[in-house]
Amino acid sequence: MEGETESTAPETVDVADAVALMAEAEPETAAEDATDAAGEGEAEAAPEEAADDPAPEFWSAEDKAAWTGVPAELRPLLKKYEQQRVEFVNEKAREAAAIRAQAIEEVQRLNATVDQAAAWWQQAGPAMQRAFADKWSGVDWSALAEKDPKEWARLNQQRLDEAALLAEAHRRGQADIEASQQRAEQRFHEARHAAQARLAERLPDFFGTPQAAARTYDELGRFLFAKGIAADRINAIHEAPIIELALSAMRFEQAQQLALRSSARAKEGHVAARPTPTRVAPGPGSRTGNRESDAARQAGERLRKSGGQSIADAAELIRLSGL
Repeated sequence: MEGETESTAPETVDVADAVALMAEAEPETAAEDATDAAGEGEAEAAPEEAADDPAPEFWSAEDKAAWTGVPAELRPLLKKYEQQRVEFVNEKAREAAAIRAQAIEEVQRLNATVDQAAAWWQQAGPAMQRAFADKWSGVDWSALAEKDPKEWARLNQQRLDEAALLAEAHRRGQADIEASQQRAEQRFHEARHAAQARLAERLPDFFGTPQAAARTYDELGRFLFAKGIAADRINAIHEAPIIELALSAMRFEQAQQLALRSSARAKEGHVAARPTPTRVAPGPGSRTGNRESDAARQAGERLRKSGGQSIADAAELIRLSGL
């Protein structure tokens, strides 16, 4: 009929024809289902593969993000060459460290040789100078020139050669001595700097700032000089334990002197003036006065009675006096 849609299906279909039509439609449907399943499988496998095969740990976040776009078959190859690169860099670093350690050892050995040569020349140089002078001091050069000019020329040339050798040895010896002294001074400054850093960490109130350290060193220098230690020896002191001991001795002596002064003032009846209180707190009556001053005085009295031997009383007096 006109106006009706044409249909390819037969008007009448028996059971055999229906089975045949279903068989023809199944391959197309199976192919579509297989394609969809493969796509879903790949989508699910990509995160799993990325998790099972992650990028190298030391890569940047940007490089790790790009790792997910690398095909799976190329990842082992990239990792292999990346591992080879890391091993190569580490090997070169080890070689450089070994060369550096060997160079340092060689420099130290040469420096030790120069130091030994400098020490030897300091002892042998003056003796060689005296031996050279004594050897030729007994020759009468004027008489020898008149009597035997050839012998004079031979001996004079020998004397000049020995003088030249001695002068060259002296020059090299002085150079070794100066180099050895410079290295010793450098080691001294390095040791002093390390000791100052240690003192600043252990005793920040005395060495924490350059101003505090300068003030403490100046006070320690006057204290040690008053004890009879030479100034050059004081300037050479740089060991942190020795400086700590000197500081403890100085503070202990200051505590003793403070205790003696406190005891003397107490005996003379000198009492510090106390301001009139502006307000009296309610409560049980208590003895007026500066309790810390009384405690310091009592600690000083105990330290004086012990003859300055009580370390506990000295420490208490230092704490109460704010030293």
